[in-house]
Amino acid sequence: MSIFEYNEEEEMRKIRASEYKNGKEDGIAQGIKQGIEQGIEQGMVETCKELGVSFEQTVARLKLRFDISEQEAQEKAGHYWC
Repeated sequence: MSIFEYNEEEEMRKIRASEYKNGKEDGIAQGIKQGIEQGIEQGMVETCKELGVSFEQTVARLKLRFDISEQEAQEKAGHYWC
């Protein structure tokens, strides 16, 4: 086999390996970002509750801070409002 010959199987293996690595790295980065955001949301809800802020006011603050809908803010606040 000449060094100029193209080995399709080998090239496909290299491409798959590269795509797998990139996908894994992207997934890890996305997971870290989501974890940080969830931690901030949880901390905000718990702090509001500890400071005596009402559930409705906490929902309003979540909406403003994270630019989310009323329903989404209520779900997030309800999840952490223990």
